[in-house]
Amino acid sequence: MTATAEATAFNDSLFERMQAMNRSWLERLRDIRQIDSEFGGKLLTAKSASDATIICNEWMAKRLELVASEQQAFTSAWLELLSHASKSALEKLPNGACSDHRARAS
Repeated sequence: MTATAEATAFNDSLFERMQAMNRSWLERLRDIRQIDSEFGGKLLTAKSASDATIICNEWMAKRLELVASEQQAFTSAWLELLSHASKSALEKLPNGACSDHRARAS
């Protein structure tokens, strides 16, 4: 395989992975919007300040849970991308170049 074909294959793979990350991110934004809509409606119908406080606490707990989940998924996706890029770069090195590089780094 030529260097151009390898680069194209790598770029296609990278683009596909980034599209998957973007779809996941958009789905999580939809989830957050749904939670905001649901709890916003509940807050509008709260009968007392204590009810409103309980609703707000539940709302923020749910949002924090989603944000933490989103950050974990985002981090995992980027680590996978970096791992894939590193493997691709190492595969392109001539035989023994990786061990030569490690020896010089020591």
